[in-house]
Amino acid sequence: MRYNKGLWIGLIALATVLIFAGYAGARTVTFVVPWSAGGGSDTMARFIVKSIKDNNLTDANFVVADKPGGNGQIGSAYVIKKKGNPNTWMTLSSGQISIPLAGLGKIKATHFTALTQMAGDVNLLVVSKDSPLKTVADVTKAAKANPGKLNVGGSGTAGEDHLCTYLLEKGTNTKMNYTSFSGGGEVMSNLLGGHIDVAWANPNECIGQVKAGLVKMLAITKEDRLALLPDVPSFKELGYDIVFWQVRGVHGPPNMAQKDIDWAVDLLKRASETDTWKNEYLKGKVLTPRFIPGAEYTKVIKENEDMFREALGAMGILKE
Repeated sequence: MRYNKGLWIGLIALATVLIFAGYAGARTVTFVVPWSAGGGSDTMARFIVKSIKDNNLTDANFVVADKPGGNGQIGSAYVIKKKGNPNTWMTLSSGQISIPLAGLGKIKATHFTALTQMAGDVNLLVVSKDSPLKTVADVTKAAKANPGKLNVGGSGTAGEDHLCTYLLEKGTNTKMNYTSFSGGGEVMSNLLGGHIDVAWANPNECIGQVKAGLVKMLAITKEDRLALLPDVPSFKELGYDIVFWQVRGVHGPPNMAQKDIDWAVDLLKRASETDTWKNEYLKGKVLTPRFIPGAEYTKVIKENEDMFREALGAMGILKE
C-alpha cells in the first residue's frame, strides 16, 4: 500500500480536532460540584453518574470533582472558564442563584447553559439527638430567651439555608445567629460535634444520621407533610409561615453548542427515568421528582432570582 503523507496528516489533524471536541472514543465529562463532599449537590451528582453507569446509558466516562469554597464561586469560576466545552457539567442549587445577588460573587446562575432541573428539594430544621430542643416551640423559646445567641448552621451565606433562617426569625419573631459552612456534610459534622444548636439540612443530607438515631427532624419547609417523611410536621401546620423549595439542577459552561446541549439533556432525561434514580435517589434520599429541561428550566432560574432578590432586599443584604 502506497504511503500518502497528505492523507495521514489530514487524518491526524481530524483526530486532534475530535479529541479536543470530546468525540473521539469514550468522552470524559467532568461533573463539577461547587460545594463540599457529602452535601446535597455532591450526592445528586454522584447519583446522576450512578444512574447513567448502572444502566449503561452511554460509553462516556464521568468524574465528579468537588471544588468547594467562596460560597460556590470557586467551582463556578472553574466552569465559567470552560466556555463552549461539552465535557464539563456543574450542579446548581438555589444558593448559587442568590449568593451573587448579595455581592458575594460576580458569577450568576444565568451566566451558564441551563441543561435541566433534576429534582425539587426542601429544608428540614434538625437537632442532635441529645439536644434539649425537642420542638420548634423549644427553638423559639430558646431564641427569645437569648436574642442573637442561638446558633443556626447552614450551607453558604445568602443561600437557601440563610434565607430559611431569615424566614424562621420572621415567623417566630426572634433573632438568631446564622453560621455558614461550605456544605451539608460540614453542617452535620458541626451539629453532631455540638458546635451549633440547630441546623438546616435537605433530607438527603441528614437521612443517614436520622436513621442512625443521631439527629432528630423538627419541621419541614413544605406546604404540608412530605409523603416519604409522614411523621415530620410542616412549619405551616405548626402555625409558622415558612415555605421554601430548593432547585437542584445541572448546568454547562457558557456557549455550549446546541448538539452538545441536546446530548446532555437527552442523557439526563434517560437517567431520570431509571429505577436507580427513582428509587435510590428520589425515594431513598427523599426528594421530589421535577425534570424540567432547557428553556423552561431557564425560566425557573429567573423566577428564583426574582424571589431571592426580594427576600435579600428584606434581609438588608441585597447588593446587586
